[in-house]
Amino acid sequence: MEIFIRKKNLYLLLLLLLCVSPLMVTAQTELPATINSKLEGQVLDVNTKEPLPGAVISISGTTHSVSTNAEGRFNFVTGQKFPYTLIITFIGYERQEIQASGSPIKILLKQKLNQLNEVVITDGYTTQTKKSYTGSATTINGAENENKPFSSPLAALQGEVAGLNITLTNAQPGATPSVQLRGVGSTALNSNPLYVIDGMILSNPNSVLNGINQDDIESVTVLKDASATAIYGSRGSNGVIVINTKKGKAGKTQVDFSTEAGRTINIPLPAAGQPLNADQFATLFIEGVTNAGNTPAQVAALATNYGLNSGQSNDWQKITHKDGSQQQYNVSVRGGNENTKIFASAGYFTQQATTLNSDLKRITSLFNIDQKISKRIGFTTGINISNNYQNTPVGDVGSWANPVFASEILRPFQLAYNPDGSIASSSSSNIGFPAHYNPLWIAAHDNHGTSETRILFNTTLNWNIWDQLKFSSYVSADYEATQASTFLNPVLGDGSSSNGQATETNTRNYTLLTRNQLDYRYDIPGIKDFYVTAAVGYEAQKANTYTASASGVGFPLTQPTLVVLSDAATATGASSSTSNITFNSIYARLSSNYKNLFSISGSFRRDGSSVFGANNPYGNFWSVGGAWNIDGNDFFKDQRIFSSAKLRLSYGKTGNAQGIGAYSAQPLSSYGSNYTTGNGQNYNTVGNPDLTWESAKKFDIGADIGFFKDRLLFTVDYYRDIIDGLIQSVPISGTTGFNTVPYANIGAMQNTGYELSIKGTAVQTQAFSWISSFNIAVNKNKITQLANGAGANGDYYFQVGYDYHTYYTPLWAGVNPADGTALWYTDDTQTKTTTNYGSAAKEPYKTATPKFFGGFNNTFNYRGITLAVDFYYNFGNYTKDYWSTRFYDGSYYTFNKYQREFTNRWTTPGQITDVPKYIAGGGTQSSSSAYSSRFIYNASFIRLKNATLGYDLKKLNVLKNVTGVSKVYIYARGTNLWTRTYDDRLPYDPETGAVTIPAFRTYTLGLNVGF
Repeated sequence: MEIFIRKKNLYLLLLLLLCVSPLMVTAQTELPATINSKLEGQVLDVNTKEPLPGAVISISGTTHSVSTNAEGRFNFVTGQKFPYTLIITFIGYERQEIQASGSPIKILLKQKLNQLNEVVITDGYTTQTKKSYTGSATTINGAENENKPFSSPLAALQGEVAGLNITLTNAQPGATPSVQLRGVGSTALNSNPLYVIDGMILSNPNSVLNGINQDDIESVTVLKDASATAIYGSRGSNGVIVINTKKGKAGKTQVDFSTEAGRTINIPLPAAGQPLNADQFATLFIEGVTNAGNTPAQVAALATNYGLNSGQSNDWQKITHKDGSQQQYNVSVRGGNENTKIFASAGYFTQQATTLNSDLKRITSLFNIDQKISKRIGFTTGINISNNYQNTPVGDVGSWANPVFASEILRPFQLAYNPDGSIASSSSSNIGFPAHYNPLWIAAHDNHGTSETRILFNTTLNWNIWDQLKFSSYVSADYEATQASTFLNPVLGDGSSSNGQATETNTRNYTLLTRNQLDYRYDIPGIKDFYVTAAVGYEAQKANTYTASASGVGFPLTQPTLVVLSDAATATGASSSTSNITFNSIYARLSSNYKNLFSISGSFRRDGSSVFGANNPYGNFWSVGGAWNIDGNDFFKDQRIFSSAKLRLSYGKTGNAQGIGAYSAQPLSSYGSNYTTGNGQNYNTVGNPDLTWESAKKFDIGADIGFFKDRLLFTVDYYRDIIDGLIQSVPISGTTGFNTVPYANIGAMQNTGYELSIKGTAVQTQAFSWISSFNIAVNKNKITQLANGAGANGDYYFQVGYDYHTYYTPLWAGVNPADGTALWYTDDTQTKTTTNYGSAAKEPYKTATPKFFGGFNNTFNYRGITLAVDFYYNFGNYTKDYWSTRFYDGSYYTFNKYQREFTNRWTTPGQITDVPKYIAGGGTQSSSSAYSSRFIYNASFIRLKNATLGYDLKKLNVLKNVTGVSKVYIYARGTNLWTRTYDDRLPYDPETGAVTIPAFRTYTLGLNVGF
């Protein structure tokens, strides 16, 4: 009942805020205003003559100000009598003061020589200028990635930020990329950064990021070091990504409409991974069964049985991967006055991958209002509502129902269609097709879809108690409803043995966060430009997850989207679960700035969490940082090499609590054990009352340097993160009734690295500009402590002194030229070989961690024509071929093979090659395709991520003077246009790998119109 009352009160509060908001919008009419004089004008760049939207024009000595619209124009009515002084400011440009006499005016602004003080860093709690900021952070303006055709805003950040490694491991539309900032942060927990949207700390970020429209993002700030992230305490170790959505602006209402449409194009596999055609497969098949000792008659019978004489030849890659479509439409409204500012938008995005049954449909909406109630009191409210529907292929990796797997395995003789054009389904119409499913038929009759609705709500009450003291009260709610449905048809495939089966899983996630904060600024008396700022606050967050699942068997063959569980002949199962996680925190930040020369900051946070043991529910996290703006000193002004220079230094302790279960510290039990007296309770895991946070001690030293009046900017950082208390499984005595304590704080590792970012304006004239940027990051990971010494962890090797992602594998020694048998090394000296796979010694070999990665971007503009090209790269990382046992040698001789297998196989004594003799069924080569360093490839690559060519039609004389239209921009865009790899053996895309939806290319045309 208490929970119901709390929820009821919350719903009433939200309803009240929504109802009161319109009243507050109209409340502006009660504020005093006078109307005597009118002024109009336009603000332009002095060199390019381009309009500057968002420039602020204020009257000196008053609080009256307006902002320019998309055309750079402004107008206001004021009670001030002419003449008076106007003050014009715009980020990145010099402040200007002019006299206004009443006539329309044109204002030309010059770019600032030093832009550090204009860049703003927003970390979710406070806002500071880049010049006074002591931490390591990168801010990306949302306008840089608007309209880009990516299904996740994270994909748009790829290659944009030094140290932020984003890997699109699955090209399924809507899939969440792998994200690491400054290396892997944990061996057992989540290593992803913490995500914050409009102040809301996300407890389940994967889906909400897919519900954010790229065009609605104002800025993305990536927080890296302790000075930047310690304010987030126990969840800041892996870095923080802060996303701020667009807000309203005072001035003329702006309406923007954009649309983009085009095709998704299948990218063929690399040459090494192309499947064999019919002739090649027949040649290899006959050679293999002959080498296995079959007689000519037996070889002929096998050839007939497996369809070699059928005259058929199908390319299953082309059959299962076809070009698709992509569309997006966005509309937004932005405007307001000094008292009320509003931003509203709606968007639709749909994308089909080139793989069967792989697509995404997304609807988004956003509404933000900033309302001034009185001179000192105001509030902001925002609500984001989205719905995603995602289709994914049925069947796990290794399942014949999975089109990615099937396209690689199916023989070219197996038919996709019957002679009458219908989709083939069973072995009766496919020679040698027993137990193999036609993925086309499965795609038409099975279904795996996920519908997800997300609502993000936030509101903040701001009270400027006096000029130096501000109070803010923030409340946000995150609600997510997900329904995942799977249907397997009763005729063919994984559902045939149960006469069809269906499963439905419904999940509800609800997170509530509250925060109350005081901000204070104190100017030191008697010392000009010397001040101290302080922020202190209390924060509480609760996340609840409820999941219910049910399944049934016995269904008719029908349209898969029409299936409901109540149609099942037999209900086979039902289950549900619930979990609650709470955080309670106090935090504080103190900073001091002297004449923009020296800045010192410190932060502290004490977190309490329900997920940790009773003995350690609380943790303390802190940071100290300092910055020296060398360019503000007198001696700096006497040199002409540098235009700006800043040194930064920080150290602190942060924590990691992401990914741990709600009840991991507690002993867990379940019912269902059979006792003579009935149903009984049985303990499943032992608890750990001492379980606590993983922690990271972070050190960072960096510099921000500008050359040539800041036309060339360098940012360089060195960091060292020492991570303690890694959570691992620890063996215990079997007399306890358990084998391990699954969660214990034992283990340590460290990440050290360098980051470099360069951004410059190579050319800037009235007609032509060229802006270029480059970033590179080098990270070295090393395990320094383990609970149980060295050991294997799946494909990887846990060993003190090694990278966490070091592969652990037998070392491949090649092929014996005399007889084509496979060879492995017996130890790490690589001096002795063996033909017995069981005698090969496993050794650490290569790593999946890149040695360095980054991106480089160029934007060219000539008289309204814009060309933008974006690259990103990874070097020094290796990938494992998980399907090697099926694609190589003869163990699975009825499956199709790779071109490299066919071309390079051993056939003649004395031949030097690395592909063994092909023997159907394996024979003496039965282990040659077993996991070894033979199937670990160099995954280094450079990729042209995006290229856009556009033109501003407002440059045309016919549109230049059209009133009411501020922008007409048309463009053509391509993504994934080119990839350069560095291992000829690599049979698949180096980023997505062998077992997920492969990367595809897009070609689109777009239009952006502003009013």
